[in-house]
Parts: sequence; structure tokens; C-alpha cells
Amino acid sequence: MRLAIPPAPVNVRSLSLPYRRHLVTTLGGQATVLALGVFTGIASARLLGPQGRGELAALTLWPLILVLLTSFGISQAIVFHSGKQRFAPAEIWTCAVTIWLAQSAAVLLLGAAVIPLALRHYSPDTRHLALLFLAFTPVLIFVGYPASLLQGQLDLLSFNLIRIAAPAVYALGLAVLALRHQTRLREVLLVQIAGVCLAAAVGAWRVLSRPQRKPSPAPGPSRPHGLAWNRAACAALLRYGWRSHLSSVTSYVNQRSDQLLLSLFVGPRDLGLYVVAVALATSVSFFPQAAGMVTIAAGSNLSPQEARPIIARGFRVTLAALALGCALIFLLCPWLIGLAYGPSYRAAVTACRVLLPGTVALGLNQVLYDGARALERPALPSYAEGLSTAVTLGGLLLLLPRLGFLGAAIASTLAYTASLCLMLRLSRSRLQLGLRELLGGITVRRIERGLNLLYDPLR
Repeated sequence: MRLAIPPAPVNVRSLSLPYRRHLVTTLGGQATVLALGVFTGIASARLLGPQGRGELAALTLWPLILVLLTSFGISQAIVFHSGKQRFAPAEIWTCAVTIWLAQSAAVLLLGAAVIPLALRHYSPDTRHLALLFLAFTPVLIFVGYPASLLQGQLDLLSFNLIRIAAPAVYALGLAVLALRHQTRLREVLLVQIAGVCLAAAVGAWRVLSRPQRKPSPAPGPSRPHGLAWNRAACAALLRYGWRSHLSSVTSYVNQRSDQLLLSLFVGPRDLGLYVVAVALATSVSFFPQAAGMVTIAAGSNLSPQEARPIIARGFRVTLAALALGCALIFLLCPWLIGLAYGPSYRAAVTACRVLLPGTVALGLNQVLYDGARALERPALPSYAEGLSTAVTLGGLLLLLPRLGFLGAAIASTLAYTASLCLMLRLSRSRLQLGLRELLGGITVRRIERGLNLLYDPLR
């Protein structure tokens, strides 16, 4: 009779050290992206005013939706398979470029038909600028693929360099435009496009100049740089990607459906106010985003037994960071909005406060979603996002006609909270990560005590 051999215990301490290093690197990159985003958000709002800021949001929103709809989860698939080293980097890169060509053609064709109809209530100049932005969406799609390849190889320094390039150029361009007395919407959009093009160039350079690792099952030297077609690699990317795609699409649509419906049923001014409320409420999202990026990258390079402690660690640090950050924003948002955006945006304060609990739920879900992808369960988040989308649409239909953009904020928070509750249940049953494992040594009593300390000043 063969005896079952228990798995070797996981050395959590040895796993914590590289996790901390990667988290610090990615957190620095994400904080830089956030700081640049805050600057560009404030600068574009002041340069364009509520009307122009709403037009900018509308004309970029629809092309980005089309990019996501045709993404097929390839970015997550590249991260996972680069980490597992089941194929050579040149094979993964060749498949990604091939898929990119098909995606670009689909986005351009769909956008040319959809955007004029979606923005028919906007001015002809706004529709023309939307089509201009659409023409550069192939470059936008391409940016994510070299970044994902480097993320899966745990070259997070290069990964973050690519991510910083576009907002850095955008911020610099807006600073130059701010020196002028008048700024047009076209100029702001062209600066944004220039940043995307630079990021694509940096990504291609880093991938082609980086020494490649050989896939772990294959003996011999690593494959040279260049293109190497492998049908099995392409099939693996598509098979993993489509399972992750549904959750990505529902997550993005769920987070943007409020703005989509507002762009259809309210004026640009209300949309501009809501964009500012969302921007401030989600300003702490850089932390869960960084934790999620490290979770999927590190977890893809580990066995499931080793990856689960990494996921739990990311969940705990994210919970602590979001609890503190959202409490501070709740207290300071009237002052922050008045100082940063000006008195014309003060009506966004209440909506910002309503969105904060949803920000916490959204951030915790980010870590759990990427944890599921690292454990090769990329379809799992789609269940939680499906529930969230249903709650969002129902809430918007009920509250948007009565409360305007404040109703959109309430619907979003309810939806994010519902999806977190379902994802916690799925994590326990499918990923063997219950609430006890996720919280570790954090007891419910200690959580309540910490929240009381944070919210005492609000009473």
C-alpha cells in the first residue's frame, strides 16, 4: 500500500522577503502613476472646465470600452504563462503580436460604427476627436503586452517604467499647456496620445533588449530574441485569456457603467462633477492595484501551496491601507476638492463620501481576483462581477432618475460590496482561502477596535 506523503510546509518567511521587495517597487510605481494622475486630473479639469472635462471623459470612454471588449484577457494570460515558463518568451511574444493585429482591426471597425451613434448628442468636434483617439487605440492595446511579459518574469522595475511613461508625458504636456491663456480640447487629447506612443516604444525596447529565460520544462539554452511561432503557446494564451476575459469586461463595465449612463442621460457638467468624485474616492486604489499586480506575478511563479500565503498577505495589507486611507479622505474631501479643483466642484463632496465604502470593497476584490488568476482560476472573478453588474444596473435604473449622479454613487457602492461578499464565499470554497486564512492573525475584535479608532473623529 502506497503511503500518502503530506506536502512540505511552506516557509512563509522566505516568501515574504521577495514579496516585500516587489510590493515596494510596484507600490512606488503605482504611487507615481497616481500622483501624475492626480495632477493631470486637476490640470485637465482646470484647463477645460466642467463642460470640457465631461467631453474629454466621454470621447475617451467609448474607445477604451471597445479596447477592453476585444482584449480577450491576453494580458493576464501573458503574465501567467511568463511566470510558469511553459513556453519561451519569444513564443509568447509572437502569439501576442499576432493576436494584437486581430484586436486592432476589430476595435477600429467597431469604433467607426459605434462612436458616432454613442456621441450623437455631443458636438461634431467632440465626435471627430473621439474618432482621432480611436485611430490610436492599436498603440494603446500594444502597450499592455510588453508590460505583461515583463511582469510575469518579475522584472517589475521595467514593468513600472512602462506604466509611468504615458502619464509622465501627459503631465508634462499639460504643464506646458497651462502656461498658455487658452487651451483647447484637441491639444489635451494630442498630449495624451503622445504619452501612449512613448510608452509603447519603451515597452518594445525593454522586451527586445532583455535577456530571456528558457521555459522550465525545456532543456538547453534559452531561445534567442525575435519571433518564434508556436501553435500550442497561442492556444494556451487564448484558452486562459477567454476565461479571464469575462471577469475583466464585467469589472470594467461595472466600474464605468455609471459614467456611460450619465454621459447618455445627464449633461456634461454633472458628468464632470461625478468624474471628480470618483477620482478622489478611488485615489487610494493605487495600493490594492499594486498588491494585485504583485500577487498575480509572484503567485504565477510559485506552486498553489506557496501562492496562497502570498494572496492572504496581500489581502491583509490592502485592508489596512484602505481602511486608513478612506477614513482620511472622508474627513478631508471638502477641503481637498475645494483646493484642488476649485469651488465649482464642491457639489461632488457627498458623492465622493458615498463612494468610499465601495472603494474598500473594490480594492479587496482586486487582490482576490488576481489571486484567483495566479491559482489558474481566471474565470472565478466573473461570478462576483456578474452579481456586481446586475446590482449596478438595477441601482442605476432605480436611483439615477431620482438622485442624478449621487444615485450613481450609491449604486456603485452597493454593487462593489455585494461582489466582495460573493468573492469571499468563492475564495473559501474554490481557492481554499477562507476569511480566517485571509485575515491571518487579525481577529474580528481587533478589526472592530481599529475601525472605531479610525471613525471616532467622525462622531
